[in-house]
Amino acid sequence: MTDIRDCVQAMLRQNLADEQARQERISSYEKNGRRVVNGGQTGESSWEITDWRTGDVLATGTGGYDAYDDAARRLDPGGRWIHVDHFDVDFEDEEDEPEYAPGVPASLAEALREWLDLNSTPNEDVAVVAGWSAEEVDRHRR
Repeated sequence: MTDIRDCVQAMLRQNLADEQARQERISSYEKNGRRVVNGGQTGESSWEITDWRTGDVLATGTGGYDAYDDAARRLDPGGRWIHVDHFDVDFEDEEDEPEYAPGVPASLAEALREWLDLNSTPNEDVAVVAGWSAEEVDRHRR
């Protein structure tokens, strides 16, 4: 049976590989003249649109999603912008979820995945389990 350390290390390696692939996809879109944006609701009816790469604020406003959508269409009439969320890896189907460590029960692997994904889980805690430095864990969790 694989131990928990192997499972956590495999998950961290997968995080880094997924992020590297995501960055490559983003760069490819940008090389083709597209702009990657971020933003959305910032309050009950307020919103903002930012350039994902630079953080520059492109637009802010109120009026909820309809006003946000109108601003995005006005600022990007050619449809060259894409929201950064479209680049996220999402395993909606359990069958697509990689097996991180043979012998680790799926329910435990799921709990470990959730623990790793929590922003409140300190890198130092993960480092204890993974047997890595906190810096190495941070590089794999970004």
